[in-house]
Amino acid sequence: MTNNILNSKINDYQFQTDYIYLEDIRRTINLDALSVGFSEEVASYIAMAVDEACTNLIRYSFNLDPNNQILIETQFDSKSFIIKIKDSGKPFNPTEVNEPDMLEYFKSFKRGGLGIHIIKKIMDEIIYIPSDTKNSMNTLTLVKSLHNLN
Repeated sequence: MTNNILNSKINDYQFQTDYIYLEDIRRTINLDALSVGFSEEVASYIAMAVDEACTNLIRYSFNLDPNNQILIETQFDSKSFIIKIKDSGKPFNPTEVNEPDMLEYFKSFKRGGLGIHIIKKIMDEIIYIPSDTKNSMNTLTLVKSLHNLN
C-alpha cells in the first residue's frame, strides 16, 4: 500500500469550494502529472478524475457554499503519483459506491451521476479516510501507477 512508501511531495494547493476553480484544479493536476512523466493523455485523465472528486465535494459535501476550502497535495514515490484531496465537508466514502449498470443508465437517458465511476476507471487505487478525532479532515487519496505513463 502506498502509505508505507517514502513519498516525495510535489506541491500543496488550496482552492475555494466554487465551480469557478475547477479549471484551475484541472490545470494544476495536469501539470503535476506531466512533471512526473505521464503522457498528455494520461495526465488529462488524472486531472479529470480529480475534477470529478472536487465537483462532488463542492456540490454534495459543501452544498455549493463557496466559503470553504479544498486542500490538494500531490506527491510521488518510485511506483506511484499520489493526489490527496482534503476537506472539512460532510464525509462521503466513494469507495462504497457500486458500479452503475451502464446498460440501464443509457436506457433511461440519465445525465450525470458517473463521476465516481469515472474516478474508479481512471485511477489505480482509491483510499478514503473520513475525519475523526485523529484526522481533522476527510482525505480522499487517488493513486496512479507510474508504470502506466502512456
